[in-house]
Amino acid sequence: MKNIVRKMKKMILSLCCVIGGIVIISSLGFCIFKISHSGNKIENHSVLVVDFSETYREVPVSGIVDEIFDRKETSLFSLIQAIEYAATDDRIQGIVAKINTSNLDFAQIQDVAHAIELFKSSGKKTYVFSQGFGPFGQGNKEYYLASFFDEIYMQPHTYLGLTGISIEMPFIRQLLDKFGISPQFYSRYEYKSAMMSFTDNKIPEEVRSNMHDLADSLVNVMLTDIAQNRKIDQDVLRKYMNNAPIKSTDAEKYGLITGELYWNEVKEALALKKVKNYVDVNDYASLITYNRGDMPAIALLNLSGVIHDGEDTSDIDGEASISSREVAKYLDKIGKIDNLKALIIRINSPGGSYNAADDIYQSLLAFKQKTNAVVIISQSGYAASGGYFVSLAGDYIVSEPTTITGSIGVLGGKFVLADFWKKFNVHWAKIQIGDHADILSMNTSFSPQELAIFNQSLDEVYADFTAKVVEKRKLHQDINTIARGRVWTGDQALKLGLVDETGGYDKAFEKAIILSHIGKNEKFALHVYPKSKSFSEKLREIIFQNNVSMLKLKDISTVDMSYLKLLNRLQYDTVLIPFNLNM
Repeated sequence: MKNIVRKMKKMILSLCCVIGGIVIISSLGFCIFKISHSGNKIENHSVLVVDFSETYREVPVSGIVDEIFDRKETSLFSLIQAIEYAATDDRIQGIVAKINTSNLDFAQIQDVAHAIELFKSSGKKTYVFSQGFGPFGQGNKEYYLASFFDEIYMQPHTYLGLTGISIEMPFIRQLLDKFGISPQFYSRYEYKSAMMSFTDNKIPEEVRSNMHDLADSLVNVMLTDIAQNRKIDQDVLRKYMNNAPIKSTDAEKYGLITGELYWNEVKEALALKKVKNYVDVNDYASLITYNRGDMPAIALLNLSGVIHDGEDTSDIDGEASISSREVAKYLDKIGKIDNLKALIIRINSPGGSYNAADDIYQSLLAFKQKTNAVVIISQSGYAASGGYFVSLAGDYIVSEPTTITGSIGVLGGKFVLADFWKKFNVHWAKIQIGDHADILSMNTSFSPQELAIFNQSLDEVYADFTAKVVEKRKLHQDINTIARGRVWTGDQALKLGLVDETGGYDKAFEKAIILSHIGKNEKFALHVYPKSKSFSEKLREIIFQNNVSMLKLKDISTVDMSYLKLLNRLQYDTVLIPFNLNM
């Protein structure tokens, strides 16, 4: 069924014959889109099936092999729009979600939850089937998502991993000393500690306090919502959390789930509710298109990954990145859209290169001046450090309560390998013209003069970053009380004035409509970027870039790629602290 529907979609698009459609209004009545004529293949008495073990990224990444075998990811935005569209589709009478593990973070789950609540407000029912929330433990975000559904069923003899949140940080200074590797890194200031794993033997108290407050804020949001959704006293719920993982039998007794059923029993129960057909959400999403024509236009630009200079790349896990050069190209294309009223920047980034973030910031300011379009920032799971820097260019910043943001600071430095080479009798010859030609060489330490120059550059970057925060956010308090590298949740950032409102795509579109003066019930055209890459573009990536993501290294290796990705961040000068957030 899936391949047939997708091939029908391709045929329709190739004939440029998107016919008819039903106008739908998103959760706050703003995101106008429609469904292609082939949607009539969906039969009555259907339920939408969403498997959250599948990958839903902000910016889908698929290689040429995926193209050949018709394996295309559905973006997080498309998933949300499909759920919202189904709320008004008479053929769809409910949603069934399979939730075991998920790649979505807390903030992204909150965005999905907004769509689920909209769907429920139409009078339709939502159901969850789980073979266990999380791998024994760490199923917090999965169960958090499930709590927004009407009925939750777990397979017997499984566990609910509502275990709370832990944050882990590696410290390898002693190991580096053993190998003769000297870390020379400096930061502005004490909370900007991405390199503390290499420079310290234990966690500094300031960082411990900041991380504790971060985790506590996330847990409070999670427990508050679950308690409200499942009608359980929050203090009692916290006791359940402290005794988790919870057996499915106990989860039913505590009211955390509706009951224990196997998948075939769930389907039998749905059949009694006259459910006859199951529609894969990815097939359904592929049928949705957006309005075009002579009407006001809103553009959505998704930016996801580490911020850097140069060409657009994907890392070893197939994750997208944010290239300042590519962003400039997108802004140029978006600026040429007829009757453009607003641009929504969806950003999901832990940070990256300061120069690249500043370049994107300046490009957005120039874009606003040239087009007179309103720019709304929608912060996803992360919008920290360079990600927050880019956010400052927006006219309005929307953040989910569990978004990780802030980290207003800077760091930089190098590893010195001089003693490391001596251990292996390796000697480097050097020819140098210029007193500081080797300032970033890993074979020599900073001289006192070089260190003074380097620290001066960090001071200047920090002063520039914080000055922009004060100017753009119109802050009156001492910036150092909220900066110096501190990390905040969106909930905390709202109270500090770093963001304007909490919410997801729905709030971002709502504000874009209001600030761009589009009529409340007026249709608008929606343009989503980046566009999917063509077959030839993917082929060029294979030939010229040796794109390893297609090899699915994660699938054939026992290495946890999340740790490699964490360490990969350390090549950048303005980056989020390298902690592993266990949820």
